[in-house]
Amino acid sequence: MQFTFKDIVDIKNWQNIQNHFSEVLRINLRTVDKEGNLLTTPSIWAKISDEISKHTPPGITYCHNLFLKALSSDESKCEEGYECPEGFQNFLIPLKIREETAAYLCVGPAIVGKPKDSSVYIETAKKLELNPEIILDALRELKIYSFYGIKSIIELLYDIGVCVCQLSYQNVKLKSLIPGAPGIIERVQEFYVERLLNALLEVSCSFTKANRGSIMLLDKDKNELYIKMAKGLDEKIVAKTHVKLDEGLAGMVVREEKPLFIDDNVKDERIRQYLKNPKLRYSILIPLKGKDSIIGVLNIGTYDDNPQKFTSHSVETIDKLADLVKATISGLS
Repeated sequence: MQFTFKDIVDIKNWQNIQNHFSEVLRINLRTVDKEGNLLTTPSIWAKISDEISKHTPPGITYCHNLFLKALSSDESKCEEGYECPEGFQNFLIPLKIREETAAYLCVGPAIVGKPKDSSVYIETAKKLELNPEIILDALRELKIYSFYGIKSIIELLYDIGVCVCQLSYQNVKLKSLIPGAPGIIERVQEFYVERLLNALLEVSCSFTKANRGSIMLLDKDKNELYIKMAKGLDEKIVAKTHVKLDEGLAGMVVREEKPLFIDDNVKDERIRQYLKNPKLRYSILIPLKGKDSIIGVLNIGTYDDNPQKFTSHSVETIDKLADLVKATISGLS
């Protein structure tokens, strides 16, 4: 049986998740079916899109043809996106049900890398019969992303889309096969939440080129954190690590509910007392939030003396990625 996106995914819940994503990323998002028809209301609709695609025949034709071409492109390269005439990047993330694409999450427009000179935008505006001043004004609303930043966001959004679609499909199947089985559905949901957290760890390590990383989850009964998943850590360390909430850097992140960036310039003695691994030069710790409270901590680090990706900007990017996971978990609850 061929399922549509609406058959499987609760559109109202997905709209809420999409809106959360848009708020976190400050970028336009919308979901369309395989023919390009809207399934959700666009979130934070970009003024530049209105100016180009709605106000003049050349703009309408160009944007429509470009979008249709993107829909027929190679889905395996979705993180590369496609470029509209002014040099803005747009991305189509396939939302799959049982390996079949049921819809697309459209991301953009956005500026990736250094913006072009204003003369380029003015010339393009004239070709599309648009007012250059209005276009330049609309440009100021667009978010500027680094190449690695947008790539990490697209990768995580893809993983999130997979998890939401597969979880929704499993829920529909379970309810039809085993009516009134909330315990099984809850365990299935836990499985996909773990997949989301693992995707967050993978993307964060890839973005920063971290040598090691872990997701620590909170055991409320024992009032401590334990390592649920890890990269680059010895299995014995993973098994024996348990951190009380009143000790350790992870405990501090949970208590204060804010990210922590550690480099060679740390002066805070509360932090320095826990820096017991001289080989670990830089670390980033991010609190992981569920619907109502902290559920754990993302911890990544590097042994490199001068890592390019361990910066305060990276902390902001990874914190945004964690917020995307939070929005998804909240939407699934």
